[in-house]
Amino acid sequence: MSKEFYILGNISSFIVVVPLLLSIYKFRSLSKVQVKLSYLLILVFVVEIISNILWRKKINNLPLYHFFTVIHFLLIINIYRKVLSQTYSKLFFIVLGIGFTIFAIINTIFLQGLMTFNSNATTLMGAIIIFLALSYFYALLKEVKYSALETNPMFWINSGFLIYFSSSLILFFMNNTLFKDSTEASFIVWGLHAIINIVLAIFYTVAIWVKPKKEVSENSGF
Repeated sequence: MSKEFYILGNISSFIVVVPLLLSIYKFRSLSKVQVKLSYLLILVFVVEIISNILWRKKINNLPLYHFFTVIHFLLIINIYRKVLSQTYSKLFFIVLGIGFTIFAIINTIFLQGLMTFNSNATTLMGAIIIFLALSYFYALLKEVKYSALETNPMFWINSGFLIYFSSSLILFFMNNTLFKDSTEASFIVWGLHAIINIVLAIFYTVAIWVKPKKEVSENSGF
């Protein structure tokens, strides 16, 4: 791995500390959706630390991501559960969470073991999050009242999710099909993935930074 990719990878891994520290600093003034995002940031930060420690000790860190994927997914759909409460029922999100968890367990036991990358689960997760992100934007378009999107934390969170998961699905597809036998091309793909991970952290930071005018602006009835 070149020095440039190593540096980019480290920045990608630990840039999450920026929105995390900001959320700690502003914690008492955070809205409900910003608090939920803070929990997500804590999870990502802890996993990145453990993953990097295992990697430096030359221990396979892939088992960690089998558990991370499930918890990450549940935290994300918990963010969407409130803002899409008028579009999808509470039961819909419960079934979604349970169904994905069962799929991830089956995938780990029978298809992609703990020592391999759980691409099936991450691909399904990406597809579901993209669907929820598009659903949120559609719900915004249906709103009859004007809302200031630039001060709506959920708008920034949703935009970050849509960009990240859409790009990740494309990059993983390219890596697993077009470039599966090319180490150099794989490095480029993972480098691009690191860049979109940095972009996601920027959207997280903005989402934590903005101050919604009213709590109802982000938990509005869609």
